[in-house]
Amino acid sequence: MNRTATRTVLVTLGLLTLAACVVNLSFSMDKPGVVLKSDVGTTKVTQQSIVVTLADYKEVTDHKANIKSLDLDYVDLTLTARDSTNTANTVTGTVALRKTLADASADIAVGTLTAFPLNVGSTLRISGTPALDAFLLQQLQSAGTFYVVINGAIDQGVANVTADFNLHASIGYDAGLF
Repeated sequence: MNRTATRTVLVTLGLLTLAACVVNLSFSMDKPGVVLKSDVGTTKVTQQSIVVTLADYKEVTDHKANIKSLDLDYVDLTLTARDSTNTANTVTGTVALRKTLADASADIAVGTLTAFPLNVGSTLRISGTPALDAFLLQQLQSAGTFYVVINGAIDQGVANVTADFNLHASIGYDAGLF
């Protein structure tokens, strides 16, 4: 009888552990074809704003009611095309997340581009931070959208390039087995 009771307790504890299990799921929010151009007659890059709608991603919609965390693991920026009119060599600037396009006062910095080469295939990886994670979770729980905002300046000439922004994220959700 003691052996059966012990087995029952162990099985029950195992099931309770599964019931409270948080599952982590990684996914990508790819934003290809972002054109970066300089303003005419200046070295300033025209601000680019990329809208991200969290409901566009199956991983989010499948588990939205049970999501406990939403983390930005890293952002990959890859230059995919260089127009023949491009004469710039590098860009220096910032990447930030913004709640609403009209309000830059609450931008959350993602990272910086420092003399980033404007050559096809150039890649930069920017790691996430706890502040970015908190921002994403808040946006998931409220508007469900945010903007990736790119600002910068080129070293010379004219910029006209295309980049792929890929936000790698992960959600932690309650598996809700019971």
